Amino acid sequence: MSADFLAFGPHPDDAEIGAGGLLRKMKKRGHTTGIVDMTTGDMGWGTPELRSEESANAAKILQLDARENLDLGDCRIEDTFENRCKVAAMIRKHRPQIVLSPYYMLPIGRGLGHNDHYKTGQIVANAFNLAHLRKAPVAGEAFQARAIFFYFLPPGLPPTFVVDITQEFDDWMAALDCHKSQFYNAEKPRPAQLPQVRDLFATFASYWGWQIGVKYAQAYLSTSPLNVGDPLMLVKDVVPRP
Repeated sequence: MSADFLAFGPHPDDAEIGAGGLLRKMKKRGHTTGIVDMTTGDMGWGTPELRSEESANAAKILQLDARENLDLGDCRIEDTFENRCKVAAMIRKHRPQIVLSPYYMLPIGRGLGHNDHYKTGQIVANAFNLAHLRKAPVAGEAFQARAIFFYFLPPGLPPTFVVDITQEFDDWMAALDCHKSQFYNAEKPRPAQLPQVRDLFATFASYWGWQIGVKYAQAYLSTSPLNVGDPLMLVKDVVPRP
């Protein structure tokens, strides 16, 4: 089945974090949606089997049309031609109009700068192009998606656009809550006085929402110019600040 919106996530839960609200909103609007996880998260908390079950539960809440896993190895993702071909095959298979991926120029380290995060961005950005080349050794018929947009933007990098997910917030949080092995694991060392990780995601959503005059939103970057026929359409839903 084709997916109008296809999000790539380094580990099970990352695509939900960066694009779960958007995917739920697009599904409500009649578009098809999907997630491709690059790894099973085998280095993280919980087992690959448990994380697969959690991902399936989250997919049901977001009402995804497709979810697949490439199993490229947690903490071992590399931007190789072979991996580009694997991702390009997913793009050819699902034939998305829009591809979503983590941003590929993140500060190296924990969190946003995890090896798998920025290298997923590199692979997907390269595969976005590779998928349309007829001579590429990639399964499926050549296909060019219309656009690729990036999530997991580093501090200080302004997004190209921000999407209101206020109406989808509860479903988004419920999808994140499915990943109990990562966010509610009793064995995971964490000072008791700190808030849950999912509260941090809600805070970011609140921040971006404030920027556009709504309660919650998610932010995305386009590295290519966007063709805008009527600039007024960009501001028709803007809420003036008091």
